[in-house]
Amino acid sequence: MGELGEWKVLADGSDPGAVVLAVDFDTTGRPEARFSDLVANLTTGLTVWESIPPDAGTAAEWSGKEYIDHWARKIAAERPDVRAVMGYCAGSVFAATLAERVADLQGTAPLLLLFDPEITVAQTLLWQFSKVVGFMSSVLPAQDIEAAREAGRRAYEQTPQVGPLKQNLTRLVREVGEPAFTRAGLDRTRREELFAAFASFMGYLAAAADLDPFPRWRSATALSSCSPTSGLNGIRAAGVGADQVSVGREITFDVEHATMLADRAIAATVSDLLHA
Repeated sequence: MGELGEWKVLADGSDPGAVVLAVDFDTTGRPEARFSDLVANLTTGLTVWESIPPDAGTAAEWSGKEYIDHWARKIAAERPDVRAVMGYCAGSVFAATLAERVADLQGTAPLLLLFDPEITVAQTLLWQFSKVVGFMSSVLPAQDIEAAREAGRRAYEQTPQVGPLKQNLTRLVREVGEPAFTRAGLDRTRREELFAAFASFMGYLAAAADLDPFPRWRSATALSSCSPTSGLNGIRAAGVGADQVSVGREITFDVEHATMLADRAIAATVSDLLHA
């Protein structure tokens, strides 16, 4: 695998000019399966590029359009034949807008494949904060974990707008994590890497909230897991944005959200869709 600045090459196909783009927030230590797992099981022979999140410091206040501009820069310069754009979770929002940009550049719309597509609302940020705090359970007592989560809930109640909430939760993670990671023996460099990764992820989610994926989703194929709180299942259950969300086609699988990108049945379906 290699890197192309804004993109990481997950697979070199027999025709390097025919490309599939994959949008996700991949970072070291994430518990979910990755697009690299999906690509390992594909039978298409296509070249696959995966988005690289911009540096947290650079993109701290970027809008959704600036993320798209960042990723589209190389596509505009090299003009590959983009056959499909794939997105996982919130990456499905970026994938929709990126597919529109690609269609404008090459004159034909690429196939749009969404894996448990999710939209960003304030509750999304709070849920991610709660999940990350839970990862500290090995170095923080249960009462401290709950206190941190309660602080996150208060921040949400006080500032339920995505932008301010992103900033407050990023600050809270540092306040909670600094003493916890220090006790765990992590040096300052490693601590800062973890805080930067969280800040970058919060920025990524907040930027997705700027974009309107719904028109393009209506012609997309969604691949849904059985996890009740993920993807379209979660949108329907929460009712937030459910009245706006529809996809051209939905294919459901009896697989958990966290492992769906490593599932062979899903990979076989994706291969068939890309061959069609």
